[in-house]
Amino acid sequence: MANLDNFSAIRALDKENHLANIQDMPEQVETTWADFKNQGLPTLFVNAKSVLILGMGGSAQGGGIVASMAQNQSSIPIFVLRDYDIPGWVDKNTLVIAVSYSGETEEVISAFTAAAKKTDKLITISTGGRIYSLGTQHKAFHYRVRYGAQPRAAMGVLLTAVLAIFSKLKIIEIFDDDVKEAVLLMRSLKKKIDVEVPERRNPAKVLAKSLVGRFPIVYGSGNLAEVARRIKGQFNESSKTVSFFEVLPELNHNSLAGLVFPEDIRQKLFFLILESKYDHERNKLRQSIVAQIFEQKKLSYETINIEPAGNPFSEVMQVILFADYTSYYLAMLNNVAPDPVEIVEFLKGKLAEKPLD
Repeated sequence: MANLDNFSAIRALDKENHLANIQDMPEQVETTWADFKNQGLPTLFVNAKSVLILGMGGSAQGGGIVASMAQNQSSIPIFVLRDYDIPGWVDKNTLVIAVSYSGETEEVISAFTAAAKKTDKLITISTGGRIYSLGTQHKAFHYRVRYGAQPRAAMGVLLTAVLAIFSKLKIIEIFDDDVKEAVLLMRSLKKKIDVEVPERRNPAKVLAKSLVGRFPIVYGSGNLAEVARRIKGQFNESSKTVSFFEVLPELNHNSLAGLVFPEDIRQKLFFLILESKYDHERNKLRQSIVAQIFEQKKLSYETINIEPAGNPFSEVMQVILFADYTSYYLAMLNNVAPDPVEIVEFLKGKLAEKPLD
């Protein structure tokens, strides 16, 4: 597809209407926050001395982003596990939050089963499935997701659910007005980059055009470090495109040195630098220097800087929304439907032949 303003062609390719899930993200946030407004959590959760978030893929991304946002505020350590085996430090004082959209994610089931033997501070977030059943057996607090989509398309729900839990437990400080501002700014941004906005005035479409035939490499720091991981995943799953992410300042100590070889691949790279109003001042300087290096080496790059950023949560959600639109438009340009992930489903099918005990 060469014309992103051809709405009939977009509708024909996007048979499962993935676009609607992207357009609905402000409402996902608003509805989920409202769900938790008058919902109490067990008092024993307040005494937790550590937090372990379990998840994989799209189900893990929301928890990872919230954990990143909370790290400078939280008085207790927060760890995101994307694997089968839990850390040895998990004990009765650990709050475990298992996020599995389907409720059938085997890595999450394995880790939750082990964690439930060590702590009774348990939360499950899913549409149902085995993780819900296991949680019920162990008297876990459960938040049922009532949003039909791919896990990654329910980002607004999964992220806001973890955020609301952290807020109630005083792990992170966020208020109703912060969430309202995020929703309003997301809706405002959507008006500028939605499918009806022509390419000549639509920065998400313009960026997608620049990424055709390239390998996007996403750089982020601070609150946007885990957002960079999310964006990389969207390029992989929605656009069916090879993509990677790196985190500042660590990438300055290794990745930059690898921009020399192989020479024939350098022209295929496209770097996205996520700039945040809330970045550490030294990381802001590093981003500027990295951009200079890209200029010197004639490497293609773009900075993503949302204005107005609003509060930290507003900024995070706007960057996610912008990138989701970009990955969607790239899928259209690649002439692929964004929803199906045949390779992942093939792998899951093979694993199902030898089920987890």
